Amino acid sequence: MTHAPVEALHDLAHRHLPPDDATRWIGLLAPGLRLAHAGDGPVAGRLGGLPELPPDLPWPAWEGHGPLSHIASLDCAALAAAGDCGLALPDSGTLLFFLHDGRPDGGDSLVHASDPGTRPGARVLHVPAGTPTRPHPAPPGLPPYPEVPLTAQAGMTVPAYDSPSVRAAFGEVVDSREWRHHPVNARAFTTALNGLDVAPGDVGHRLGGHPVPVQGAVEREIAQAVLGLGASWRDRHLDEEASRWVLLAQIDTDYEADMMWGDVGTLYWLIRPADLAAGRFDEASFAWQCC
Repeated sequence: MTHAPVEALHDLAHRHLPPDDATRWIGLLAPGLRLAHAGDGPVAGRLGGLPELPPDLPWPAWEGHGPLSHIASLDCAALAAAGDCGLALPDSGTLLFFLHDGRPDGGDSLVHASDPGTRPGARVLHVPAGTPTRPHPAPPGLPPYPEVPLTAQAGMTVPAYDSPSVRAAFGEVVDSREWRHHPVNARAFTTALNGLDVAPGDVGHRLGGHPVPVQGAVEREIAQAVLGLGASWRDRHLDEEASRWVLLAQIDTDYEADMMWGDVGTLYWLIRPADLAAGRFDEASFAWQCC
């Protein structure tokens, strides 16, 4: 996912794509926030460390499997101040992300979108502003990840080549052999896109916008889990369901935070806009992909 100023993306599309394709492609751009290691900018959240939880709220756990690891805490007010992320997030309070990451049991019970029974192993909590909280001690045997402050930078994001929005905009050609030779996948265009991405090598943490898949559209992976594994990858109902999900947050492998997801993989939390607007963060779905 390229994360760049909208003007630069518009200019690039008009220089490299036929007019009709440029218009369709520009229509797919979506705002999002890049979450980068904190430098001089205001801190908008952090990876790892101890979560700030209300005193009466127990540390999240997956019954029968053990406690979840605290992955990230994000300050909603700071995110709103950073710019448009394309999501109807609360304008205050803190979002906390937890995952049963395999450390308590040596990886015997990992969370997979394809297995609905593992869903309790990933959780998103919103702690409203003004709620009394304290740093919650980590459960025995589950040391916290190193704390890494994050800043947020607004920009426009580009969908993956096989995302539901691309499939809806460009039609059946996406499933054909010709798609790899289509102007939006031409080397000159994709190379120019990659050149727009700021700070090459930055860890790919994101809030909102389009997800960056490691192995195929994340939205379709979630949709297949919702519809059942029998759903064909080319079933139109799969794309219909996939289009109902948006990226909430993406947490990449991060060496400073000592976070390695499989083989240099990425964590994804997706949610339906209606659930997000209603504050039903318990309805978020989780997926992870690795090389």
